[in-house]
Amino acid sequence: MSSTKSADIQYINYLRVFAIFAVIFAHVTMWSLTTTSPQTFNWWVGNWICLCCLWAVPVFVMVSGALLLDESRNETALHFYKKRSRRIGIPFVFWTIFYLGVRRVFDHEELTIDYVIKLILAGEPHWHMWFLYMIVGLYLITPAIRTYIRHSTSGERIFTILFLFVLASSYSLVDMLFWRNQKSIFTLFIPYISYYMCGYQLRFIDPKKIPIRYLAMALAFCAVYIALLTGVYIETGGFVNGRFVLDFFSPPVILMSLAIFWAAYLRDQKKKSRQRITQITMQRIAAATLGIYLIHLVVLLCMREGFGKYADEDNFLAGIVIASVVAFILCYLIVEIIKHIPFLRRIVC
Repeated sequence: MSSTKSADIQYINYLRVFAIFAVIFAHVTMWSLTTTSPQTFNWWVGNWICLCCLWAVPVFVMVSGALLLDESRNETALHFYKKRSRRIGIPFVFWTIFYLGVRRVFDHEELTIDYVIKLILAGEPHWHMWFLYMIVGLYLITPAIRTYIRHSTSGERIFTILFLFVLASSYSLVDMLFWRNQKSIFTLFIPYISYYMCGYQLRFIDPKKIPIRYLAMALAFCAVYIALLTGVYIETGGFVNGRFVLDFFSPPVILMSLAIFWAAYLRDQKKKSRQRITQITMQRIAAATLGIYLIHLVVLLCMREGFGKYADEDNFLAGIVIASVVAFILCYLIVEIIKHIPFLRRIVC
């Protein structure tokens, strides 16, 4: 989630900023839903907000792919690993230890050695930390993907991406409904290779050359998918085996994520001139997105401890919007403060 100051990829900064806010908005909403009566108006509003924010994580992965798989990056695998380890190594270790402590303090869990090892192998020192573990996995195979990209045609890459999406979506649905497999740091990143490569490839596809019937077929398929799973969604309150019925690899979310990323990219190509103050603001916030993601959970935990008793179903929507904005601002300010402390800045950037 590093920032970029290139005027040619300002869309990256915009995507990062809106995506990190969507993550916070979704998590605030999810917590608010735990005290909301099922099947009520607020329950439906909250669930739709969560589902509509699911694009954020896939877009983050596509942003990484757009930057790190760029063919102009001429570096050896060893050089790439050194650069990435310097950037993500310290945050990886620090926040793993930190959030194990959060489990002990906030969740009052007994952290035995066996339990800690189990949490780390599952990529869940705390539930949002899986993203960092997944990104590390993608970094490890980036040199191999770069080699494939250099020696493949555009058509071959598109076929590979579509094939990976079909496999990831099929596995996710079957796993959710029947298997409930446990997460593993050794396989956590594999489904996200599809999004990772897609972030690179989407920039070379001309939307005018895509027949409208393909879009119509995709939308129809998503509508049928949602219709078929609506009953399951209502019966389980949105969750099956601890996971959303609609997750990052359900067809509607895949289509939504690709559309948002692609729309931002295409708009950036057509509109190059922007107010400098807007560019600078977005660059500064985008540079803090990794830190915001890492600290936002503990900020939300503190906010819930301090203000959770004031939650009111009568002001459900206003409450989650205000809480999300406040949390976002607090996280950004905290990250900016940490970035100016010499011995701590490496844990957030």
